[in-house]
Amino acid sequence: KYGGFSIENPEDVAAVNRFLAGGDPGPSPDAAEPYHLGPTERELVATKLRLGQVLSGLGRGDEAVAAWRDALRLDPENLTIRKQIWAAEHPEKFHPTIDSEWQRAQLKVEREQEIAAGICGPDGCPVPWATPGGGAA
Repeated sequence: KYGGFSIENPEDVAAVNRFLAGGDPGPSPDAAEPYHLGPTERELVATKLRLGQVLSGLGRGDEAVAAWRDALRLDPENLTIRKQIWAAEHPEKFHPTIDSEWQRAQLKVEREQEIAAGICGPDGCPVPWATPGGGAA
């Protein structure tokens, strides 16, 4: 069996025959389970998040944002990290009140940019550290 197909499976053979005859082969098999961070990656993300908080507390905002962006690259689904970046880059959207509508719009913009760059797909970000050229950064 290779790639989920087996000539031993009558359903697979029927799908190929339908396709060769110009018909619809039917639905694709279930997608692979999305990527989940391992313990080491989770710890690295948490460490970079804490580093950013320390740097921010020292008044080193640009370095803090860089640390948070490193963490976000590893864990693009992490809204806590995104909000740290947003609060540093757009403090007026968080103080004196939180602009939730802006956050929703900003998330949509960022997701569209990530999809266009090939970093995240429409179903989320299955592989961390993805780059537009593919592979690890």
